[in-house]
Amino acid sequence: MAFRSMQALKSLGSLGSKRDQGSHSSPAAINRHNEISLPVEDAGAETKRKKRRNKRKASSEESDEEARKRARGTARSPREEEKKNDAATFPSDEFKVRYEEVAPLGEGGYGAVYSGFRKLDRLPIAIKHIPKDKVVYTEMSLNGEMCSLPLEVLLQLKAGSGAGPDSVGTTAAVTLLDWFELPDELILVLERPVPSSDLISYLEARGDSIRECEAKTIMKQLVDAAMVIHSEGVFHRDIKLDNVLIEGFGEPRVRIIDFGCGCILKPGAYTEAPGTFEYSPPEWFKRGSYKAGPTTVWQLGVTMYAMLAGCLPFDTKREIVRNTPQLGNGFSHYCQHFLQCCLDKSPERRPTLERLQLHPWLH
Repeated sequence: MAFRSMQALKSLGSLGSKRDQGSHSSPAAINRHNEISLPVEDAGAETKRKKRRNKRKASSEESDEEARKRARGTARSPREEEKKNDAATFPSDEFKVRYEEVAPLGEGGYGAVYSGFRKLDRLPIAIKHIPKDKVVYTEMSLNGEMCSLPLEVLLQLKAGSGAGPDSVGTTAAVTLLDWFELPDELILVLERPVPSSDLISYLEARGDSIRECEAKTIMKQLVDAAMVIHSEGVFHRDIKLDNVLIEGFGEPRVRIIDFGCGCILKPGAYTEAPGTFEYSPPEWFKRGSYKAGPTTVWQLGVTMYAMLAGCLPFDTKREIVRNTPQLGNGFSHYCQHFLQCCLDKSPERRPTLERLQLHPWLH
């Protein structure tokens, strides 16, 4: 698998925030290859350019005899030969050679996810299929030229701090192992921790809620994970029960999945709809905008309430804006204070992730 270096990604001088649902004119290296490091012009680039120039010259000097053959259907044009060669190395064929898809894991608005294995070593993987009309691109400057890259690919790489195939399981965000851009879909090949389950299934197996001490362990890891992801310039924007994996037996280990609603972190406000309705902060409904830090803290609060109460705190816009959910008397003062801070209706009064890390409940 190609995972040469993250230096090209980390050295990007400017990262545009322009997003587009339509088609893009991307460099061939991005469109046709499954390498998860960004393409960097190599020492043989000049030789390749000369070959292309010679190819165009040969094509323009095609003999009359070849033209007549092509008219009779007995010869292919250089362009037809190029298409034939492209088809022989199509990314879908490479995907099938490297990976085995087994069974569906889930399906949502951003695509379907299947379990599978990497054929080389039987490493468990998750395979996410995203229809092309659902793929969001971001424009960036690379080696002085603008190019387009699937935004979810970029976010996964940044959130994983450039972790490659040899670093599986070392980051809070699951590792992106490979990706394939096909004409009709984008395929992401992701680490699949085994054993693991999403937080919904984890709670259901324990009667829909967990004890305060266990919730504290999970919340501490969630706050730490959110801070790391933000430090890499990524705003997940959809922290919720479905997107939290609990890995292993015994003491739970938190992993973050699905960056399909994510975006590049910025200090200003966002004006497009956040991730999941029930986890949306009240300022979105009152102001039509929200910021990354306060929104992440709010979503952590909603997730925490669901772990302890066995249900989500809000179902409607009115409840999100007006209701103040309360835990029962069976929880400690620090636990209830932590939740109240996260679910403060005012984003300005909510603590930062850094302050949450220092809250007495987590220590």
